[in-house]
Amino acid sequence: MDNQGYILANELDEIRYERLKHNVQVQGVKIVEVVNGRGEKIGETYNQYFDKVLLDTPCSGEGRFIATLPATYRDWSLKTVNTLTKMQKKLFESAYKALKHNGTLVYSTCTLNKKENEYILNWALENFNLKLEDIQIDIKESMKAFNENLDKSINKAIRILPSKNMEGFFVAKMKKN
Repeated sequence: MDNQGYILANELDEIRYERLKHNVQVQGVKIVEVVNGRGEKIGETYNQYFDKVLLDTPCSGEGRFIATLPATYRDWSLKTVNTLTKMQKKLFESAYKALKHNGTLVYSTCTLNKKENEYILNWALENFNLKLEDIQIDIKESMKAFNENLDKSINKAIRILPSKNMEGFFVAKMKKN
């Protein structure tokens, strides 16, 4: 963007917020405002304001599990997944509200379960005027999202499988109609 335009970067966690703010300053970026706030409120404050929104939601982190390191998955539970899906829906709604008509929304998680990925997308397609778009990326460890019994366009989203080169994650690209 050549330091042209405006980027709002929101981080709820205080430590991550401070690190993000520091990294933006170190990189010499002048167009990023780093805020420490609740993402569920951004859509109200910045209604139909942004051309593009990256929604990287809090998730259960299954793409970051390492089988030989129990600490990476010790706190995982289905209860946590269910709590997170409720938060993801609130954040998704806020992101949608903040996005301009014809704007692009990218949804991502670092988890691999369908509840936090495909089911969230299916819910979003049923509740918002969005259309999934193809993602042009060439990663050997990638595969299409699962869409059995869901909206068929969900297979445009991709999941990246964990490997020695990277952690696992999920990403979908949508256009607001």
